[in-house]
Amino acid sequence: MSENKRKILLFISILAFGGLGVYFTFFASNINQYDSQKEAYRIDPNEDYDSDGNTTYHPTYYFKVRGREYKCEAKIGSSSYPNENKKTVYYDSSNPSKCKTEYDKSSGRLAGIICLIVSVLMIYFSIPRKNNKKVEEPNQIQDRNVENQNQQIQENIEKKNNVVDKVQIIYKRVIIGFFIIILLVLIAFDSLIFKQTLKSKDYIETTAVYVGTSEKEEDSAFVDCIYSFTDKSGNEQQIIISESNVSAAKSSIKIKYNEKDPQDFYDEGATLDKTEFIWFIVKVVLLILLIILFFNKKLLRKFGISGSLTKN
Repeated sequence: MSENKRKILLFISILAFGGLGVYFTFFASNINQYDSQKEAYRIDPNEDYDSDGNTTYHPTYYFKVRGREYKCEAKIGSSSYPNENKKTVYYDSSNPSKCKTEYDKSSGRLAGIICLIVSVLMIYFSIPRKNNKKVEEPNQIQDRNVENQNQQIQENIEKKNNVVDKVQIIYKRVIIGFFIIILLVLIAFDSLIFKQTLKSKDYIETTAVYVGTSEKEEDSAFVDCIYSFTDKSGNEQQIIISESNVSAAKSSIKIKYNEKDPQDFYDEGATLDKTEFIWFIVKVVLLILLIILFFNKKLLRKFGISGSLTKN
């Protein structure tokens, strides 16, 4: 396999593990899309065995909302047995069948962190180690003429320049690779919000006023804050937004709601405005330019990054 093909394959592998890490960490384990949560009254572990006898669990959580039973199956399988003390189910109050288990949340984050670590390790081990051996000085031979000595010195200077050039390129690629990973994470977040922005393009924007909190179990990690607004038909609507504590609740917030179903809404910060959309495009373009720069040695040599390694 040629050097260029090996580098391309390595870069694709790094992007794949980095992308999976971002997906599992921030999307598969994301619960922000659900506005309510409930403790399951029963958990079915759903054990499964492979040909090697290893056990995998895809647990099903059973919970009740307004007296009706629902079940929520874990989307991510794992070798960890479901923790009976972690039995929270996150769901959409308008449609409790849309739900996610706490098992998905913890397993997704663990898988995502592992993928991100693998991606970072691949970047680290792909960097050639600097040769600590000193360049040996040419032996002084008395009967060597002046012309041969000058030629040997010139060869040593060229070798040194080649080593410095390689170190500079590696240093620049490490810096650029770091920014590429950061941009991938930011674009992944923006993509989720961008999807919600497209969905809510025909939604109605209004202001919802804080009216209080709903009663929840004492060991709940969130507080359900109730906000009220008047829809287009003149009917008063109440929505619930989970906060970490009561002090985090605002006196009023901007929301965008569906005229046909006012309970289908997005609160402020959940959609992109024009300025944020422009920044999203800028991030995508910058990511493409950085990837091109990462693989182009000629551009890397012209592209300056301050630091001791870039000094001759």
